[in-house]
Amino acid sequence: MFTVDLHLKKETVSTALYNLKEQIKLARATKEKIICFIVGYGSTGGSHKIRNAVLEQLKELKDKNQIKDYILGSNIDIFDEKFHNLKGKELLDEDCKKRKNPGEVIVIL
Repeated sequence: MFTVDLHLKKETVSTALYNLKEQIKLARATKEKIICFIVGYGSTGGSHKIRNAVLEQLKELKDKNQIKDYILGSNIDIFDEKFHNLKGKELLDEDCKKRKNPGEVIVIL
């Protein structure tokens, strides 16, 4: 799994979405199965716009079967229904499961 920060330099929403798509292409080319996107959790600086746009884009990609699944870091919990229904959750490493970071989105390719 590799990590990509989509709001590192206060990118615009369109730049963040472009980077999201490019990183998914790169991950496929390098045979990665999981990407961790840092999107922020919306407390400051307008990162909530990036987070919301990324989640909408990932929903579209999942609906088109271009990714297997995705989950917010805060939903990685054995008691969370989204985690139980996550396709490919067995690929997540223990470090990822422990973080439960609300500013991360984990994408399973």
